[in-house]
Amino acid sequence: MRQVCLRASVLAAALFATPAIAAGTLDVGYSIAFWSIPFGHTDYQASFANGGYDAKSHFQTSGVVSLFWNSTIDATANGKIGERSIAPAVYDSYSTDHHSKIQRVKVTFKNDDPTTFADPPYNLTKYPVTDAQKKGSVDPMAAITTILAGVKADAKNPCGTGVQVFDGKRRYDVLFSYVKDEPLKLDNGLYNGTAHLCQVHYNEIAGYKQKILKEGKSLPQMFADFVDVPAQGAPNG
Repeated sequence: MRQVCLRASVLAAALFATPAIAAGTLDVGYSIAFWSIPFGHTDYQASFANGGYDAKSHFQTSGVVSLFWNSTIDATANGKIGERSIAPAVYDSYSTDHHSKIQRVKVTFKNDDPTTFADPPYNLTKYPVTDAQKKGSVDPMAAITTILAGVKADAKNPCGTGVQVFDGKRRYDVLFSYVKDEPLKLDNGLYNGTAHLCQVHYNEIAGYKQKILKEGKSLPQMFADFVDVPAQGAPNG
């Protein structure tokens, strides 16, 4: 499993993940801030057994951000996970916006062909995602699991190569490129050693546009520190 510190260099954003790994479980809680202004908090929990995973997460905006973009997202997911692969089965999410409107989105992955159920339904033809674009993609929870578990990381690519994501509305890539190894000391005292510095790239492919930035604006440069934490029973993994 992995310990992650993500920061955006331009906006001085800081996100700290603190995994507690025991008996096939991974618990992560992290807060996000721009210019030290609270943006939101996410809690992620996953359990691993018999080659499979079950995960759930809760996201809540906070601080001044909630005045113009108040959102809560609860999601669950499950699937199969291997040493170098992940195969999502079901992703089920409930989101609430500032109008207290609840939106359910369920994505079912079968034979590499994700299908979407939405309640209330939304227009999938306005911002289409083709079958070819969906092929090989995973849901957001499977993406987080892939990154935190280091499924695609190895000696050549210590950051992992990234994930291709389909969330029922959007198809996007989150990619990583290795920069260098650097010393890392967490303020909470949980780690003091060497980390892999990696640049994070977000690429929109198709579907609905993200709502955080204005149309046409790009995200700031983002970097992540990855620390390899051997799992029980896998001292070399």
